[in-house]
Amino acid sequence: MIVEPEVLKELPHFEMFFNRIGFKRIDGSVFGLLVLAKKSLTSEEIEEALNLSQSAVSLSLKTLAHFGAIETRDSRENSKAKLHSAREDSLNIVASVFRKREEEYISDFKNMAQRVMDKSQGVDNLARKKRMQSIISTCEVAESVMNFVITIANNKSREHQEHYEAIIKRLPKALDFITTSAAPLSDLTLNIKDNLTTKFKNNFKGLL
Repeated sequence: MIVEPEVLKELPHFEMFFNRIGFKRIDGSVFGLLVLAKKSLTSEEIEEALNLSQSAVSLSLKTLAHFGAIETRDSRENSKAKLHSAREDSLNIVASVFRKREEEYISDFKNMAQRVMDKSQGVDNLARKKRMQSIISTCEVAESVMNFVITIANNKSREHQEHYEAIIKRLPKALDFITTSAAPLSDLTLNIKDNLTTKFKNNFKGLL
């Protein structure tokens, strides 16, 4: 038995979550099955368990591999077969999605806002210029969060792994500190990225 029936009932939650963050539901199905499975699975086992075609499973596995969500290795029993498993480190998966998808999306949107703001000169365009500035600031907040997650993921998997658990334990307090000390939203400026970075570093002093 690949997955107990009562556990397999949770699979729709993977499908829904993946769909909500911009992936196909089938990607959620395949990833969810690999997460819940007791062992690594071949493509044929995935196809049978999910009642999917070979081409659909193959495409989904390629997508999941591209974003670092799964690992594939040769089968010891069958040299022609490949075994697929979900990566245990969810943080690295998120960091990979940030690097390969979200960073580009946000960067493109921020660049658009900057171009529009540069063209919005004069008193008549003050309101539009302010809206563009708000978009740029928001994009920089998103970039800061992504950079932080990527840095933590890199540190976990490389030379600073011993600090990972300590940082994660202190993260909620650090976020609370930032929330309570942040200026009103209307006062956010282009400097917010530097401010957030400084506060993170100060609150994690001695750990990094």
